[in-house]
Amino acid sequence: MDEIRVPLDPMNPGQFFACCGLFDLLAAQGSEVLARFEASESKPRQAAFVVQGAQMKLGAVLTALREGHSSSTQPNDRENLEESIFPVELRSGDRQWHLDWWLDDFLDKTVSLKCWAGQVKSGNLVSELLTLIAPETKEDHLFTVQAMSKAKFGIDPRSAWNALDFGFSPNEHNQDAATYPAVEVLGCLGLQTFRPVLKRRQVRYSLWTEYLPIMVARLAAFRPWSGLPRFEYEFPVDKRGQSYKVFGFAQFQGRK
Repeated sequence: MDEIRVPLDPMNPGQFFACCGLFDLLAAQGSEVLARFEASESKPRQAAFVVQGAQMKLGAVLTALREGHSSSTQPNDRENLEESIFPVELRSGDRQWHLDWWLDDFLDKTVSLKCWAGQVKSGNLVSELLTLIAPETKEDHLFTVQAMSKAKFGIDPRSAWNALDFGFSPNEHNQDAATYPAVEVLGCLGLQTFRPVLKRRQVRYSLWTEYLPIMVARLAAFRPWSGLPRFEYEFPVDKRGQSYKVFGFAQFQGRK
């Protein structure tokens, strides 16, 4: 069993959700998998996600994801639901996820966490991002390897563009932009299995600093209890152009 240590920017919500997704993948392989964050107030943009007891190496996890298959599905009795927001079935190895975190509990409409718009389809996003994952990526570079693509869920603030800064809109001109595939795919899984609490387009999350199993960590991330050692952050869901949204960088809310 190996330890996996992944550096992250704790103020980047996409990287936080990607850590949650990675934890979910590794925990599915063994009941003894534990994880925690290492963070410091003196280095606000530097932290590490540490997993102990993992039975798979990072390369094997990424390979299984890249070789996975996805398909979008229309929910029963939801004939008016647009294909762009259909739930997605993702199969990787012997695991399968039903992804629908962008829909409300009744599967009728989207929640504010859904950032893509226009003709972009949820199923196409997942399938294209899977092909962009680089299985040979090392732990130190998991969240920094990028690819040029229009495919993104909008959960990584680094991929956001500002039309005033660029002088034009990349989407309107059919231009590719930097995408971080591992963050997007793992973050998509983390959003599904950890389920953030959204209040007025703001999400608060916690980097727990004690080793926890996956079921307890899901509570610690968004519903922390008194006495749990943690670093708290809060990020907004911002507008990006006229139709699109993006997760903004988080602000540090304090250490508990």
